Amino acid sequence: MLLTGHKMSRKIRSESDLRKQVEGILKTPIADAVWRYAVNDRMVSEVMGGDNNPQWLATKVQELMEIAGNQAGVVPEFMPSERRQRRGETTQGRQEAISSALAEIARQSEDVLRFRRSVLNGQLLRFEDVENWIHEQRSKEKYRNAVIVRLERDRRFQRQNGWQVEPALSSIGPEQIEGLAPVDDLAYASKDRKWACVPIGRDGALRVTWQLSRSLAKTFRWQEAQATMFLLTGITPLVATEDVQVDRPFWVTPPYGGIMPLSCLTRVILTIDPMMTPRELSQEYGRIRAQLLGRKPRAQSEKHLQLAVFAVKHHILDKDAMAQWSARFPEWKYTRFSLFSRDAQIARERLLHEHPVDPWRKPHD
Repeated sequence: MLLTGHKMSRKIRSESDLRKQVEGILKTPIADAVWRYAVNDRMVSEVMGGDNNPQWLATKVQELMEIAGNQAGVVPEFMPSERRQRRGETTQGRQEAISSALAEIARQSEDVLRFRRSVLNGQLLRFEDVENWIHEQRSKEKYRNAVIVRLERDRRFQRQNGWQVEPALSSIGPEQIEGLAPVDDLAYASKDRKWACVPIGRDGALRVTWQLSRSLAKTFRWQEAQATMFLLTGITPLVATEDVQVDRPFWVTPPYGGIMPLSCLTRVILTIDPMMTPRELSQEYGRIRAQLLGRKPRAQSEKHLQLAVFAVKHHILDKDAMAQWSARFPEWKYTRFSLFSRDAQIARERLLHEHPVDPWRKPHD
């Protein structure tokens, strides 16, 4: 076997270090779902504890990969283990069981059965053949684009054995065409095990695949690429127990120069499994919050909140602005302009979470 004869080249310092060694032996990345199973089944701890070696673990992981397809978001068929006792291990087992059960429901649906009969001729594709099949189907498309057409108010648009317009259109003038319809992309997993997408036409097998994969993804909370690979290969998608989305704000040009994002409008959207405990949710949100903010923010006093709003309104912070502030808020009066200017700018930046940048530099997404 190819794995025989590999020698451990360096000392194992951590679990991540062991994973890198095993990936080096296999010469391919290990999917997170496969690695978690190896951890939960104590394969990893056997090597970390010295009871076995990385070569043995690589052999075991390779066997799991052959079952799972070693694709991100895919899990081997649910294999119950008597060793799952701790909370995290039980949660992982439940995730795998739900994933397998939902895939079975999808496999038995009439839409999926009809798709595999008519589009795949009753024969699932191998993972490594998917990309070639997609490019082959693209070459057969007749209609690559569509346009959005205006219809006069006396025409009816309805669906009876296909879309129909009554009275029928005899011609379409340039003034009736509003523009091209959006181009749809089919998501899938490429040969190098990464998510990819390809623009598709308005007809053919890829259009049918795109329509059904979107429907499955919505029904079973799969990613669209997972749904596509399930349809074409039968690989079981791993259902996520949580989904994190960060809604970032738009960039604006403030009157005091530069460009900045209104980071105070950043929102975190967490979609979670109700089985997640309050403690687990708190830990997960704490991790996300730390990544976004970098450091623990301090609450602003009433004075500094008012000062921040004042600084936004009076973007030129001069001595006249300081006089207006002191007249309006005599209890927070300033006598030194340098302190007023400094406090006002800091208060404004903390309220809006400003991060001014070079106005000539393109903002990052």
